[in-house]
Amino acid sequence: MKKFFVLAAAAAFALVACNKDNPTVDGSGNKDNETKVSGVVLNELSGAAKFIELYNTTDKEISLEGLCLVKYDSSKDGGKSTTWTGKAGMKIAAKGYVVLESSDLADEAEGGDPKYAYESANHVFKGGLSGKKNLKIELVDAQENVLDAFARGEEGAGWNQVSGFNNDKKHTFSRVPDGTGEWAYADPTKGAANGAKVADIEMAPEM
Repeated sequence: MKKFFVLAAAAAFALVACNKDNPTVDGSGNKDNETKVSGVVLNELSGAAKFIELYNTTDKEISLEGLCLVKYDSSKDGGKSTTWTGKAGMKIAAKGYVVLESSDLADEAEGGDPKYAYESANHVFKGGLSGKKNLKIELVDAQENVLDAFARGEEGAGWNQVSGFNNDKKHTFSRVPDGTGEWAYADPTKGAANGAKVADIEMAPEM
């Protein structure tokens, strides 16, 4: 089976409404500055543990206010939805990590624990994250610029619809090395530096 992965960081527009109460975000947290956010990327995703890790590739603290996670799902109107928006005061340290966790962890209907303790309500994204379906997640700023993206599978099959992929519950989708590396399977390192590559990520479901 041919194996490869997709790493996308396109300067495209996401047609999803993010939080527009404070639409301008920059690295300094100055909302009067129209500078586009740069340096924050998707770094690790886990379908088994249901988390998405962000990483700051820069040497300065960056505000996450107004940033959004957009999940593609062909069953939804418009084919995608905003699952998380960074709130006022939420920041990511220089060379630091922020972990966002699925609301399914506390949803009894999804097999979760209703008493699950999140770091805060700001660290929760809506819905789940599957390691066995085709998946596309974008990190979008308040001006609707796509800052970074992860894709596993193909659009024509219907995002978040196709199962049958190798569902590796032991490893996570990780950039190796942090922030700048290519996507691969690696041991989970939630909130810490990613480990070494253990395998390529399969892009086609097993038949």
